[in-house]
Amino acid sequence: MVERPAVPPRSPALPARTSEGAAVTRPSTTAHLAEVLRVEDMTPAFRRVVLGGEGMAEFGIDHHPLDQRFKLIIPPGGGDPAFDLVDFLESHQSDDLSWYQAWLQVDEDVRGAMRTYTIRDWDEAARELVVDMVLHTDEHGVGGPAGSWAQAVRPGGRLHLIGPRRGGEQSRSGIEFEPGGAKDLLLVGDETAVPAIASILESLRGSDVRGRALLEVPTAADRLDLEGPAGVEVVWLARDGAEHGSLLEPAVREAVAADADLPADPSAGERVELEDVDIDSTILWEVPQHLTHAAHGSTSEVHPDERPFYAWIAGEAGVVKRLRRYLVREIGVDRKQVAFMGYWRIGKAEG
Repeated sequence: MVERPAVPPRSPALPARTSEGAAVTRPSTTAHLAEVLRVEDMTPAFRRVVLGGEGMAEFGIDHHPLDQRFKLIIPPGGGDPAFDLVDFLESHQSDDLSWYQAWLQVDEDVRGAMRTYTIRDWDEAARELVVDMVLHTDEHGVGGPAGSWAQAVRPGGRLHLIGPRRGGEQSRSGIEFEPGGAKDLLLVGDETAVPAIASILESLRGSDVRGRALLEVPTAADRLDLEGPAGVEVVWLARDGAEHGSLLEPAVREAVAADADLPADPSAGERVELEDVDIDSTILWEVPQHLTHAAHGSTSEVHPDERPFYAWIAGEAGVVKRLRRYLVREIGVDRKQVAFMGYWRIGKAEG
């Protein structure tokens, strides 16, 4: 996953302490110090980084990661961390602050840069976290903090991450893939969403779902060998210099046109009041479980376990916004059947 606009942290506040100094509760999301164990170049655009080490003793999840997000804290200058984030957050547990608010108190030149990534895999036995990172650069060949770190990192490097604590009550925080009982799926994303879609497909192996996964990547050499259910067709769309999203949008329209289970009355969307999202000043993040009351009332009531169709769409916010309008306004797809996520915005860095 490439550097992308920060999703507002939803982790609980750091726990308060009693007068004796003992913590009342332990936060389910916390800081970990990870060591780079292995680095693998998968394609020209994707590099796999495997993290582990003693500092990951508290990290853990008890479920398939699906599209679960976590935070990498890229050290300033690309070296090792300039301060101990784990001890810092522990020392602020008596404050009425979330971990994010506490982190922001540190000088930017010391704390580094925060970037959001997907848990590609977690090996509980080996205690190894797999992260697939996009080696993204702008038109001048300059990468952001995380991309540059991924390019240069070697085994033995260290960095902090913010992620689930082993046995934490909210270990599923950061997961948006919630298809309910849907059997007809549409997964859509650019290279920043490939790791999440790869993980989702892996979780569906052996199921009877059907549909398409549409993946737009920089070049044909960036195609990966993904394993998923037999009924889901994986379609790779190589831009090879074309504009971002220029292949993804027509592919979505083609997939929708071929799906007999989608609304037969395109005019249904005209009756939906779709709020505009200023993607240059805010995050486009509309998922069924977090819809506003107005959005819930704007479409027909459908029980989650009765949804025949479910779409998961993530990537550059401008492309996601256009697909949101197409599916909801033009086609009339129920908003409770689609997750729209602007992972990043052209020209904008996270934070």
